[in-house]
Amino acid sequence: MRTAYIHKNKIQTLLLLWLLTGIGASLYGQDLSLSGQDLDALMRMREEYYFSVKVSDFHEIQELNHLVSVDQVRDSEVVCYADPEQYQLLLSKGYSPTLLTPPSMLEEASMYDGRSRAGYEWDAYPTYEAYESMMEEYASTHPDRCTLMTLGTLESGRKIMLVRLNNGVTEGKPKFLYTSTMHGDETTGYILMLRLIDHLLTSTSSEVQCLMDSLDIFICPNANPDGTYYGGNHTVNGARRYNANRVDLNRNYKDFDDGDHPDGKAYALETQWFMQLAYDYPFTMGANYHGGAEVANYPWDTYQPVHPDDAWWRYVSQQYATTVKQHNSSYFCNPSSSGITNGYAWYTITGSRQDFMNYFAECRELTIECSNTKCPNASNLPTYWTYNKEALLQYMREALRGLHGVVRDAFTGETVPGASIVIENHDAFGSSVSSHNAGDFHRPIKGGTYTLTVSKEGYQPYTQSVTIADGQRLDLDIELMPSNLQQATYHLTNGWNWWVPSLDLGEDHALQTLEQALGNRASVIKSQNDGVAYYTEATGWVGSLQNLHLNQMYMIETNQNLDLTLTGLPFDPETLDITLLPGWNWMVSPVSQNTSINEALTPFEPQPGDIIKSYRRFAIYIEGYGWFGTLTTLKPGEGYMYHSNTDDK
Repeated sequence: MRTAYIHKNKIQTLLLLWLLTGIGASLYGQDLSLSGQDLDALMRMREEYYFSVKVSDFHEIQELNHLVSVDQVRDSEVVCYADPEQYQLLLSKGYSPTLLTPPSMLEEASMYDGRSRAGYEWDAYPTYEAYESMMEEYASTHPDRCTLMTLGTLESGRKIMLVRLNNGVTEGKPKFLYTSTMHGDETTGYILMLRLIDHLLTSTSSEVQCLMDSLDIFICPNANPDGTYYGGNHTVNGARRYNANRVDLNRNYKDFDDGDHPDGKAYALETQWFMQLAYDYPFTMGANYHGGAEVANYPWDTYQPVHPDDAWWRYVSQQYATTVKQHNSSYFCNPSSSGITNGYAWYTITGSRQDFMNYFAECRELTIECSNTKCPNASNLPTYWTYNKEALLQYMREALRGLHGVVRDAFTGETVPGASIVIENHDAFGSSVSSHNAGDFHRPIKGGTYTLTVSKEGYQPYTQSVTIADGQRLDLDIELMPSNLQQATYHLTNGWNWWVPSLDLGEDHALQTLEQALGNRASVIKSQNDGVAYYTEATGWVGSLQNLHLNQMYMIETNQNLDLTLTGLPFDPETLDITLLPGWNWMVSPVSQNTSINEALTPFEPQPGDIIKSYRRFAIYIEGYGWFGTLTTLKPGEGYMYHSNTDDK
């Protein structure tokens, strides 16, 4: 398998030959024209062709998309990339492409080697070593707010790196993902992301602090370092679109309309790692930065019917475009003067990261084309930051708006992860969301009135009508009732009763439930080890007893005969861990139905002289005979005293 280092040596050798012969001067001078023969030689060496093709209609663009990587559509001209096999297939179909100078070879790039960070004004591209050093420095300088993550190391030795930014708390927050430069020669977003990391970590503004407090932020400045540094770690000149293995990463994702491998290629390592990242971290929103146009591109790329949240997508996309245009009215006008476009309406592609994230990962991901020039002169990079800074922060704030909440078990009060949150008569094609590990859910949505249904296996569905305005946040506390709740009725007689819960009442509030059901009809509840609760008309229930446990018996003194009805979850008492110590033990009933005493107590290996008694009956174990006495049957929900002559369990 060829590596990026082999490619680098080829490119450097070719460029050296050109410079020696005078041809290379045209690459970095005013005259950028090269002969077709020169360009063909260059692209054969690079194993990536860059060219334009004349087309007659939209359907021909669709046909091209199945042959090569369509990059831009300019009226009747389509600009494309292709690997050698794709290019030969294109020629075999009768097309006559016009080769173009690769964007990363139009002028020499100014590079930053990382040795003078204090004087770095973001007006040069970092070498790969400088990039890696910057990412490591962010984490080491701000360990309480920044964590460096490495998705993996490529064969070239280059890494796919992210930083994770927050105030130290990760759970219960919307997770947000910014990435850039999955096409290696589209480098504007690369610097925007590095500068955004720096800004989030160093700014003292209340706006930035709010984002760091309220979001769990992930940023990957360069998703294709092998493409960006195809000409060597010291330069972005020679950068190419594809990765080291000639894969267009934005055609390589699982596609809901065109199958698992729409480009006919195995998933690249970069693709696998980012798909796994999306599965491991449920992102609420994100954006992926490209170059070659200036537009906010929203879903779908692969599918003509609009996304269920199309109105919301147009709202947030226009918000981004309007914000950047405040700095330059001519910015964000390609290909649409509005600054936004539906992906499919622009030109159709399959296997895009955007569509994968939206359909399979429940993440609202937008594609931002942030510069008409793919690899702009480094002196222009600060200007692009000025244009995009406010919009970058504003788009992040959208993850804090819309519908948010926590799903809890109405019985136990515990949070419920994995619950499905569906907007009725609205959601489709992966647009619904799920609750996360902390039971939290986050649902960006356009203003309106909606019917929300929350469901999970084992629970009764919950439905609620909600009304929300654009830019508003609505917090919801959802309680799901377990679908297998049961009721049990216990007959208690006036005086003392030995009682065991035959249902799981939810340990956190079981005692409160029991006390409410008893009311003033009982005066004492006590356990063997955990304390006592007393009832008086003046104080209600008070005392040292704090919780009820499934594996314990309780004594309840009532002032009348009564039927006690409780609601809880079924459980099998035979699964309880019952320990019998030497001497007297308070024991729960070990059976789920009325069972003879000899059968019920066989697992305990009774010893001669062992005694068991209920409140009114008893039995003694006689060797060779078994249990003898007035207690002949054990019943669920009853408590017993057991005197053990050994420490056997």
